[in-house]
Amino acid sequence: MIDAPFFTQFLKVSNFYTIGAIALLIVAILFLKALKGKRVNFSKRMIIALVVGLAMGVVVDLIGSKSAVYTDYAQLEISTWYGLIGTGFLKLVQLLAVPVVFLSIIKVVIDVKGDRLKTLTGKTFTALLGTTAIAAAIGILVVKLYGLNGADFAGDLTEAKVESMSNIASQSFPEFFLNLIPSNIINVMGDNGSIVSVVIVAALFASAIRFLQVKKPDQVAPFVTLLDSLKVTVNSVLTNVIKLMPYGVVALVSNTIISKGIQSILGMLGFIAALYTGVIIMMLIYVVMLVLMGVSPVTFYKKAFTTLLFAFSSRSSVGTLPYTLKTLEDDMGVSQETSNFVGTLGTAVGMNGCAGVFPAMLGTLIASAAGAEMNFSFYVLVVVVVTVGSIGIAGVPGTATVAATVTLNGLGYGQHISSIGAIFGIDPIVDMGRTMLNVAGSMVSAIMVDKWEGTFDKEAFNRPVEAKEE
Repeated sequence: MIDAPFFTQFLKVSNFYTIGAIALLIVAILFLKALKGKRVNFSKRMIIALVVGLAMGVVVDLIGSKSAVYTDYAQLEISTWYGLIGTGFLKLVQLLAVPVVFLSIIKVVIDVKGDRLKTLTGKTFTALLGTTAIAAAIGILVVKLYGLNGADFAGDLTEAKVESMSNIASQSFPEFFLNLIPSNIINVMGDNGSIVSVVIVAALFASAIRFLQVKKPDQVAPFVTLLDSLKVTVNSVLTNVIKLMPYGVVALVSNTIISKGIQSILGMLGFIAALYTGVIIMMLIYVVMLVLMGVSPVTFYKKAFTTLLFAFSSRSSVGTLPYTLKTLEDDMGVSQETSNFVGTLGTAVGMNGCAGVFPAMLGTLIASAAGAEMNFSFYVLVVVVVTVGSIGIAGVPGTATVAATVTLNGLGYGQHISSIGAIFGIDPIVDMGRTMLNVAGSMVSAIMVDKWEGTFDKEAFNRPVEAKEE
């Protein structure tokens, strides 16, 4: 241990635990690079990266957790260095989120003919909000199934989080939606947390372009060509970033475990198990929905696997969006119009995990702890509040906190949010499952809407995917 500011504060390498963990990460990256050199396909490398990341996180924490040097210094240092790779990669993906959303919405609004835009919007909201209502009911079910009690999850929240959640809880329903309307286009384009505002701006531009294509086609044509060129360029940048995904995944997953510690995870095992049970049940409901649509759920999950794995690792629906759209269009036979529209709105409307299962679980836990009568009417109220409140919740890490706060405020228990503070201590662990469910729900909804629209290419969906060697 070198107890000097240069090593502990600046370099963040002050002990053998940190040095060993960094060396372990380097070995893992070199191993994944060697697999690429042997032309192991992309999906297999993603699975290996996930397994290696989980193993690294567990091993590092088990070795160091009993040492004061590890808990006082190494844990933060290791998390910082692993974040350089993991969070650094995620930032590269999120860098493209706003342009992808902006250009995708403009493209779909311009290309959709006649009144089809109205029907597409209605069907999209029906699919996204309908699956969220089901997810909310599942959230209530797993709380009852596991017999969870809100009093078991008491814990302190940081002052900053309490203040942030209190500000949200103090807003009325109209005020919450008023804040989604942008007032500064520059600020909107510079914030991944303002995806709903980006959609609004894109819709305004797209509407103007549609009008000008009729009134002044020659003058607007160069701008449309520029937008098409930008979309092609952004997609090319995305492809290059995606090639780095396995390296980002191994760092992200291991860092999630190291930063929280195995003991804190074990202490919340009941809630974690309940939430992941809800995720699994919802995934099985998607199987039923796909079968009813005449689509093979096996093929769906096989083709969606890599995308869902990245969503699980990155904990960001918005960050996963570029890859979600690519998978829907290239592998699943969903039309470009539908995938762009449903996939994009799916990062801000009706997220089944962050804005469905999770807030319904918290709403039920706190209401029961506060002495509310647990009857059918209350459960219906929870489902309605969760579903309506899911509109406009941006798909970035930590957004479930906002969704939960909105739900609790709608149920009249916003002031009790701090009574289950322990749950937010393991947020990254449950956020992985929630985000995966968000993306899965968005993809299922896209297929559903495309089937309703009659533009779904079933032959393309059933066509085998060539092994990717990015």
